[in-house]
Parts: sequence; structure tokens; C-alpha cells
Amino acid sequence: MSFSSTIQVLKVENEERTSKRTGNAYNHFAARVILLTDDGEVDTVGVINSRRITPELRDAMKLGTYRATFALKVPDFGEDKGDVVCMLTGLVPVPVKGQNPPAAAAAKAS
Repeated sequence: MSFSSTIQVLKVENEERTSKRTGNAYNHFAARVILLTDDGEVDTVGVINSRRITPELRDAMKLGTYRATFALKVPDFGEDKGDVVCMLTGLVPVPVKGQNPPAAAAAKAS
């Protein structure tokens, strides 16, 4: 089962941290986002953390507006093992009214 929604990524956090409990280094990844209604209005603001983003999408997560696809999954490891959770599984950039699409802006700059 999957569904989609429009999100606007405001900030991406991607940094090395050290676990206070184990002392081991780990990569902290999170995206601060606005969830938009179908009319483009703000529905809510929140964080999508690394446990909710498939690893292959982390590099694609940049500032901007996207049509995001989510799916219900049951992780077999970690804090959420055995729980039904929502995972971000796809991102498609959405042109925003009044802004040039990235390809057009890059072509214009050259």
C-alpha cells in the first residue's frame, strides 16, 4: 500500500555524531519539511528522520518541493522492529509557480 503527498523540504541535516550510550560514530540524517494540502496550503510542519527515508533517497533529498511517495512497511531490525511504519519511498521534483525548474535555471546560467 502506498500513497503520495506534496512536501516542501526546508532543511536537510546530514552530519556525523557520536552516540552518548556506546561512543560509536553514526550518521544523523533528517529533513525538516512542510506537508502541503492539495491546494498548496500548509497542513503541518515536521521532521522526516533517517529511519523513515530509504537510504537511496537520502542523496536526492535537497531543498525544494516534491511529490513524495510513502509506503507502509514493517522493519525487521532497529527501534521499529515489528511495527507498521510509514517510509518515504519516492521523490519527484514539483515545479513551483514563479520559479524556474532546475534544468531551465542551469541552462540559463550557462
